[in-house]
Amino acid sequence: MMKNVISVLAWFAASIAVSELLGYLLHRLLHSGKIGFLSRSHMRHHLVLYGPMRSQRPADRYHDATTGQIALGNVGLEWLVPGAMLLAVSIALLHFLHVTVFHQIVFLVGSLTWSFVMFSYLHDRMHVAGFWMETNPWLKRWFVSARNAHDIHHWALNDRGFMDKNFGIAFFWFDRLFGTLAKEWPIFNRRGYTSALERFGDLLDSPATRRSPSSRPLSTASFSEEHATDDVGIRAICQ
Repeated sequence: MMKNVISVLAWFAASIAVSELLGYLLHRLLHSGKIGFLSRSHMRHHLVLYGPMRSQRPADRYHDATTGQIALGNVGLEWLVPGAMLLAVSIALLHFLHVTVFHQIVFLVGSLTWSFVMFSYLHDRMHVAGFWMETNPWLKRWFVSARNAHDIHHWALNDRGFMDKNFGIAFFWFDRLFGTLAKEWPIFNRRGYTSALERFGDLLDSPATRRSPSSRPLSTASFSEEHATDDVGIRAICQ
């Protein structure tokens, strides 16, 4: 009996590790521009709704980038399509290695559950003001630290206009392993922000953006005129 319990826990832990790794790699892909339509879809969230020069928690509810788009709940096709393909390959590999059907089911349930909790539920609440984990004595320190790392992810741009730090959501094991972890806020890359606006500027004219002018990011020029130009001032506005 104990052996079976340990076996289930081991496979569940393995499903978490694999989900974190594949989620990290997929998130990097979405910010690489290598598959254009995937990156464009993801940048609705990163540029239109929660851009680098916007508050990351403007309201007590989450602004969903999939509104009006094909999605499963609040998970867009840029996650669903490659995610389903990666999961199918993982299950096929387990079958090829003669893993029992029971343990394949444990792996599948663990992967789907972890992915939903981390990449959908918890991620979205990082953009909601007053989320309960902020004040929970057991979870506050971890949650606020993870949320700050995610805020840095929305802030740190490379010269091509893509986010390039902190691709994990609540845990950053693979960011540490692959050298993409940023604990401190880097100097804001205005050149990268300009590149993002040039590359994805047409997203700003979407119906959702026109209905909500406050979601429109500032240009670098108007930003310099309206707000403090030092990075400390910018971060104060964005948080």
